[in-house]
Amino acid sequence: MQLALKEIDLKTSWIKSGNKSFIYEEVIDSTLNIALNEHNQNNYIGQIVISDKQLEGKGTYNKSWYSEPYKDLTFSIILGSENNFQQNLIDGSCEAIINILKKRNIKGYQKKPNDIYVNNKKIAGVLLSNVQTKLNNPYQALSIGININSDFDLKKIDKNAKVNNTSFFKELKIETKREEVLVEILESIDGVIQRLVNQ
Repeated sequence: MQLALKEIDLKTSWIKSGNKSFIYEEVIDSTLNIALNEHNQNNYIGQIVISDKQLEGKGTYNKSWYSEPYKDLTFSIILGSENNFQQNLIDGSCEAIINILKKRNIKGYQKKPNDIYVNNKKIAGVLLSNVQTKLNNPYQALSIGININSDFDLKKIDKNAKVNNTSFFKELKIETKREEVLVEILESIDGVIQRLVNQ
């Protein structure tokens, strides 16, 4: 089932608030490619590129990020070039996701630099990407992949995978409403970005 984004009314300040926060593509190669597009970087700062079926998700060091269509969350926040964010944005985003897991009695932890694990299995990843511009700072985007209702075995998909995966569903044995998790993550990360911008 598609994400019900029209029902979402974000209470955010830096990330675009209200119910027009999203650039939605049902099927996409990578949300990151759209988020780093020069036109979008100049015109849609603070908006979220999101998809239900990401075909070529990107992880750290150009590794692939796998997600199950219509089951998980994959999105990128357009950050623009005014602020040059660093590892502290990744750390703050990981902490926000860990706290969301904790509310559901899932004990997660950050595996530096940018992954979140539960019982030695990966449940989420955070990627801060940039493209150099003619300006002083690069265009930036923050991408997040988080396993919500998927039930696949990563090692069966990727023979080179060094760790296995888990999800909210695997941990809780029930489905979780993706929209609720999405709102919690975005509103939490919005606070992280505000703190960093105002330092």
